[in-house]
Amino acid sequence: MVVVPSCALALDSFRQRTGAGMVLGVVFALVACGGCSPSSMNADRSVPRSFGWLNDCLCRGTSHHDGTTLSPAEAHRLASNPFGVSLRKLRSLDAPAARELAACRGFLHFACLETLEPTAAAELARHGEDLRLDRLESLSADTARVLSQHTGALHLNGLRSIDLATAQALATHEGFLALNGLEGADEGVIETLSRHRGHLCINGVDSLSARAASAIMGREGHASLHGLSTLTYESLRIIVGGNGRPGIDLPEWIPTRFPAHKPSAEMTGPVDRSQPAIQPIGRSFPLALAASSLALAGK
Repeated sequence: MVVVPSCALALDSFRQRTGAGMVLGVVFALVACGGCSPSSMNADRSVPRSFGWLNDCLCRGTSHHDGTTLSPAEAHRLASNPFGVSLRKLRSLDAPAARELAACRGFLHFACLETLEPTAAAELARHGEDLRLDRLESLSADTARVLSQHTGALHLNGLRSIDLATAQALATHEGFLALNGLEGADEGVIETLSRHRGHLCINGVDSLSARAASAIMGREGHASLHGLSTLTYESLRIIVGGNGRPGIDLPEWIPTRFPAHKPSAEMTGPVDRSQPAIQPIGRSFPLALAASSLALAGK
């Protein structure tokens, strides 16, 4: 079972208050209820109801707020919960309320917040724990710049695309950064994000150019790219060259090595994992078979 960061934070907080034995019981309960792995998460990337129920019952619950607005006084009350705050329907957040929420010692989850002003983002950046802003549909460079000062895990999985200036700002963040909603990110954005020195999750990216692949494989921090499905031959060669390096998480279909001999024909088209011929045999990827059977673009 893979425990996502918000789950791990809650379990650690619970351990400090109840002891390791009780945490073990919670873990077994998570497994029985479907766990908290990426495959068991909801379609909107939220934690499944099983974990929410366990958190409410065993961890004395997080603070929940179902209003569309939030006053500073209410934010102060919610932030007193040491396990975290879930703002299920909040549509807007001003700086005073954000300042109060930032004092929370647990996670902050904004389930419906689609916009965030730089002033409010600057206050949230003071929060040192898991910060989930997965419903943000756009992010300005100014807002990204202040959010990058956040020292905890930063989840921005609702962003489908970002411009270069926003990528440059986010690259200065040094913690866990999740941008799993990015799909058709261009080469420059990926290269810029590769400068991020923490754990970078871009599992929504399905292809990489050779330059982007080189940047990702050459970065220092941890990177997750489980969504890769289509690669040019050159990109695949670069990625395979770095496969097996600690800190790089890749799809299982990508092999760990190529045979020393070169293929008989140049391969410049996309390698599509939907084709049965590209499935790895054991831990290697025979190029002779690939050269004769892979579907090549433009042929």
